[in-house]
Amino acid sequence: MNDNLGEFTDAEAKRRAERIAAIRRSVREASEKPEEVVAELLQDAPAAEEIPAADELPAENTASDWENEIAARIAKRVQQVKQNRVSGAESILRELDEQRNAPELPDESPLADVQEVQKPFKYPSHAAEDYADIPAEADMAETAEMPQETVPAEEDIKPSPKSRKKKKKKKKTFKQRLLGFFPQRGDSVFECIRKVVFLTAIVVIIVCGYIVGDYYLDLWRSKRENKKVMSNYWNDMKEEPSTHSATEEPDNRKVYTLLKGAEYLLDQNSDVVGVIRIEGTPIDNPVMQSDDNSKYLKRKLSGRESRAGELFLDYRNHFDEVDSEGHLAVENSDNLVIYGHNMGDDQMFGCLKYYQRNDSYYGDHPVIQLNSNYEQYQYKIFAFFILDAEDETDTAFDCWNDLDFDDEEEFYDFVNEAKRRTIRLNDVDVKYGDKLLTLSTCNTLLGDRGRLIVLARLVRNGEDPDEGTQNSTANPNIKWPSVYYDYKGTRVTYDPDAEFKPYGPADNSQEK
Repeated sequence: MNDNLGEFTDAEAKRRAERIAAIRRSVREASEKPEEVVAELLQDAPAAEEIPAADELPAENTASDWENEIAARIAKRVQQVKQNRVSGAESILRELDEQRNAPELPDESPLADVQEVQKPFKYPSHAAEDYADIPAEADMAETAEMPQETVPAEEDIKPSPKSRKKKKKKKKTFKQRLLGFFPQRGDSVFECIRKVVFLTAIVVIIVCGYIVGDYYLDLWRSKRENKKVMSNYWNDMKEEPSTHSATEEPDNRKVYTLLKGAEYLLDQNSDVVGVIRIEGTPIDNPVMQSDDNSKYLKRKLSGRESRAGELFLDYRNHFDEVDSEGHLAVENSDNLVIYGHNMGDDQMFGCLKYYQRNDSYYGDHPVIQLNSNYEQYQYKIFAFFILDAEDETDTAFDCWNDLDFDDEEEFYDFVNEAKRRTIRLNDVDVKYGDKLLTLSTCNTLLGDRGRLIVLARLVRNGEDPDEGTQNSTANPNIKWPSVYYDYKGTRVTYDPDAEFKPYGPADNSQEK
């Protein structure tokens, strides 16, 4: 091989310069297709030992100094290839050696073989890096006195997307992520609007969630407080004697003794006037009374603010008001009116709506137990109906304002008006002199103006509390408020001339 190097001609030098330029271009092109190149080079790669080392090349008898430099650099790269176990480079060296022994090109066609040699070579992706030491075309052109194509330096060649290493994205801090939800400088108008709408929706959701959560938390606390209070009350009542021993008085007046359970409640709040319970329902509550009807709308027995409030007796009513000597100070009202909220979880008077909605609810729960601080009473329900709290037409019936009756006629006018309106008819009889109990709560049938009224009378001595309550039937001719007919139109009407059996003496049995 050394003899061949000494016989190089100028034409051969030109041809090899052109060949090296083609190789460099191929290296640049091969960096785009590394997978195809590896397979092709491995087919006929020569053994690295066949290539002479740099120190074996004689300094004399060479065509030119640049050939010695090329040979030295080729030998150096062979050693690197051998060390890195890259077989692709050996194929390149083999082809260069073959070109050294090629016949001289004709003068008239110095570039004839270059066109054939310049067919694109395919090298592994590391070829550009491994052969960066080969002289650039500009250097070889100056030595060979032949114009060469200017080839960009290897560092200027951009690697393919496949060979380009993925840069790790810098993780954003929590603060940066949070600020990304707000409009920022550089955001488009659409992006700003989108962020504002999104933030508004988040605020609405949070506010609504807080309101709903606070509502149900308040109901839970109210129910828990009430359960604790009433549990202590009924535990004390178990120790209460079934009858009170009558004390002889010169004027035969009854002496009232404070119930044990009432003592416990009055220690909690002096506004307590009794308790109410309907067996089998959530109603089991203390009954409050103050100087007006607003104090316990949103206040518990403990004094804590609460949406549920407490059940309270109309401030105008008198219910077992006893003086210091144990005598009844004022006669009890003919009609006791108790108010309570219609709560969504059925506490307070929330469960009264089932008398309207469920046909069997009345038969299952017809009796109300109402205790004062001194006595225990039972009332049986005889009517329940819907009223318009703001009714000013001929269907108005403000039963909560009829607390006492001047005579028998006024009493029967009241209870018969309730019977015309009741949703279900029953066999409970009502007589003049019976003490009445009215439960009033809100109802959604007529919107905010709707009121659900449950009317009951005091169970007489020795009477069966359930008598007359078990055979109720739907009222075929209900007298509704005017606003109800306006809502229903002509589909529902009230016939004032329809058959009606009123409460009262036999001579009033044909009253319409």
